[in-house]
Amino acid sequence: MPDAPPVHLRPLTGADAPAAEQLWADRFGGAPDTRRKWMEAALDPAHSATATVAVAPHDAVVGVSFLEVGNRRYTHQYLGLEALDVDVSLASRNGLFHLTCVQADWEDRGVGTAFYERRLEQLADRDVSCAFGIAWHRPAPVGSRVLFEKHDFTRIATVEHYYARTSTRPHCPACEGPCTCTASLYARPLASPRTQ
Repeated sequence: MPDAPPVHLRPLTGADAPAAEQLWADRFGGAPDTRRKWMEAALDPAHSATATVAVAPHDAVVGVSFLEVGNRRYTHQYLGLEALDVDVSLASRNGLFHLTCVQADWEDRGVGTAFYERRLEQLADRDVSCAFGIAWHRPAPVGSRVLFEKHDFTRIATVEHYYARTSTRPHCPACEGPCTCTASLYARPLASPRTQ
């Protein structure tokens, strides 16, 4: 069994938001308004979005991860299904593994795995029957596809030019402009809290 990551996971705080937003911008790109809206939603206790940060010694934020619960309509929109020729069976409430970003020098040290395990734990108490996520096929390293598969998600589609087709990523660090990268959609059924 690998050693635990040398970081502490905790909920995002307002003080963490600037570092988390910068990490998101550097590692994933996207629109500044999108980043701000997710930060605000995760910091609002009345909202279903949550964010977890990985904090290294000396309180440096080295990773951030977001989770959301959405109804069928929101999940359909979130996954970009209206722009794609992909048929996905959605539940009335779905867990959405949004973004996970880890600083490059902290990759391959268990931080991403810890984020995935934490989000699965959080969903266990939120009465959802399925979780979904989008895995960016970034040039290197492999990224979240490995983590989705490690945590028993099944790839339901791979879509070339995913972000260009869904218009969800106007800036990409790999493309140095509007994103034309490929992405895969993943799904995993979850046990209902009532049946555990």
